[in-house]
Amino acid sequence: MVVYADVIFAVNFVSAYIMLYIIGKAVNKVKIRKKRIAAAAFEGGASAAVIFCAEISAAAAYILRAVSVLLMVFTAFFELRKQILRQFVYFTLIGGIMMFSMILLSSAAGATAALKGGIMYFDLPAKTFTLLFAASYLLMIFFVRVFKNRKNKKYYIMNVTHNDKTITVSALFDSGNLLKEPVTGKCVSIIEWKEAKKLFGVDYEFSDIENHADDMKLWVIPFNSIGNPTGILFAFLADNVAIPEENKTIDKTFIGIYGSSLSKSDEYHALINAALL
Repeated sequence: MVVYADVIFAVNFVSAYIMLYIIGKAVNKVKIRKKRIAAAAFEGGASAAVIFCAEISAAAAYILRAVSVLLMVFTAFFELRKQILRQFVYFTLIGGIMMFSMILLSSAAGATAALKGGIMYFDLPAKTFTLLFAASYLLMIFFVRVFKNRKNKKYYIMNVTHNDKTITVSALFDSGNLLKEPVTGKCVSIIEWKEAKKLFGVDYEFSDIENHADDMKLWVIPFNSIGNPTGILFAFLADNVAIPEENKTIDKTFIGIYGSSLSKSDEYHALINAALL
């Protein structure tokens, strides 16, 4: 099998760019910086060519590949550098899905392949390779969407501190909740009144909340939703919200108050704003 370094570079540059873009857009939900992603993908393509074409041991090849992936995700998602190991896992998982798909599809096409340091080289005509690459890309998108949907339905324990009191509630990560307070731009999560009133030491009904809004120092936040094009939401500026599972504490974030039950099955009592995770 004849191996071409320029082909390895080009294929790995394109695949790295696609995977980094998908991780940033669909998984991390961060602002896409195309120049950073391109620089990271260039490094990935160059390192893949070196790994595959240089005379180095298998152990050295895998170590170099791991360092290369760490450098790629560090470059592409510098603002998430404290979560670099998580980004490493995302890239490895998505890359593994794409590689596994390519192996299955190329085997069905009767092609031969070579592996070194986690880098695959497929001996295929350009048109056939392009078709198989596109098919593996679609499979990768499918698995990413499945992962995304699972994440969007994930439950967390959320600790809300306000007025020197703390309550602990089960909360649902709500990908559809991107509500922000228009003046400060701070995110607004949602909590049921039956839980929120514990922070204020009161026991009146939600229907009376408007009469006590000044005493409770509540904010009025406008919102739009399906079936309710305009509405207002009473909210308070919590001292902090902690999500232990994600090791995150958010200071001074808004919590909107909901008068009814958020879950018919009583599985959760709060909705976490999508921008907080």
